[in-house]
Amino acid sequence: MFTTMLKGLTILVLFLSIYFKTSQFCLHRITIFKTPQQCRMIIAADGQFTNKTNLLSPYESRALFNSRFKRAFCIRNAFTSSDEDFVTQQVKDIKMLLNLTPLDWNHLSHSLQESAHYWVNSSQGTIHLASITQTLTLRLVLVGIFKLEPKIPPSGDLFFADFARCINESWILAKGPDILSFEDNEELRDCVTAFFPSSDQFQPDENPLNVILPGYQTSWRVALRMFLEIRRSRNEVWVDKMESFALHPTKVQFQEDGDGISAEVMVSEALRLYPPTRRVRRTFRFDDGRNSAVDETFAADIEACHLDKSIWGTDALEYKPSRFAALTEEQKEAYMPFGIPPFLCPAKPVFGPRMVGMIVGILFLALQEVGSWRLVGRDKHSANDYVSGERLNNDRSAFDDLFLYLNEKMQG
Repeated sequence: MFTTMLKGLTILVLFLSIYFKTSQFCLHRITIFKTPQQCRMIIAADGQFTNKTNLLSPYESRALFNSRFKRAFCIRNAFTSSDEDFVTQQVKDIKMLLNLTPLDWNHLSHSLQESAHYWVNSSQGTIHLASITQTLTLRLVLVGIFKLEPKIPPSGDLFFADFARCINESWILAKGPDILSFEDNEELRDCVTAFFPSSDQFQPDENPLNVILPGYQTSWRVALRMFLEIRRSRNEVWVDKMESFALHPTKVQFQEDGDGISAEVMVSEALRLYPPTRRVRRTFRFDDGRNSAVDETFAADIEACHLDKSIWGTDALEYKPSRFAALTEEQKEAYMPFGIPPFLCPAKPVFGPRMVGMIVGILFLALQEVGSWRLVGRDKHSANDYVSGERLNNDRSAFDDLFLYLNEKMQG
């Protein structure tokens, strides 16, 4: 009997431990704001919208909420550091890395074309859409920023796919109550070592994930949805625009609008409809009036600002690139895919938009070379549920079950 009671007590203690751990996470209240003015103040960590003074600096407010990513990825970058001097210098360094020459862009285009062709030619007629998009995105970051080519041939894309999957899984865990620390994440560490054997990944300042995460995590989902939007539109002019840019990734080609539309505005609309970061969170610290302080977390709902019909019109949920031909001042204020000062993403002017455009163009180029493809769900069921409606699902895992299936091969 004593043994039975002891077992019961052990189970009860375990249950309570899990309950309180989960409850503590769930009960951490995050207040969400959805107007452009409020969102801009939250991003800047300005407490004026609450009529209170934020006792933390803007850098501390950002770093405090992002501390979970320090543990999950062993990183120290502009998102996780509260040291303003360090952040300023890192942003300058990143800008230098993102300043690619025309030759760099051409080299990147060829690398991604080879990779996409490898996927298509070795696919046996079935391609997992999320995996090829993630692989192209990660290859673009590693080749474009880290200059890892020619060490990694297209046949190494299976390693890219594994690395991308591991990053995604670790990212999701980092946002939940049970963070898997980098030290305990052997698979992620092995992936980093495979691509960066000489880096000291346990030194947060030197971990390559400092640069990989912002570039990769914020881009592949946008590229995937932009590809689906253009595909379901059946607009050949749009397809031609993206393919032409992928083949000739220049500023002139990106902005060329001879048919009344440019690759640039098409990417801009994708970034509006499917913002890379849906919500930006900041932790504020306020005086509670009792000689103490209290922390509160606020979220700037970027997605809400981008989809507000009172700002963008009744067609706000539609993919309509032509709206960027003439934005109103209100729309310009609401459009924040790359944040705002003092936390404006260094990829905003050139690298970020072109990165998305190149991935989408490369996908179309590679697929049209071998035949006719159709979208299918898992077990070859219809994909209508995935791509119907005004706006596609923007959840991270929404298209995990979506495949491209080869209907027929081109005749010689």
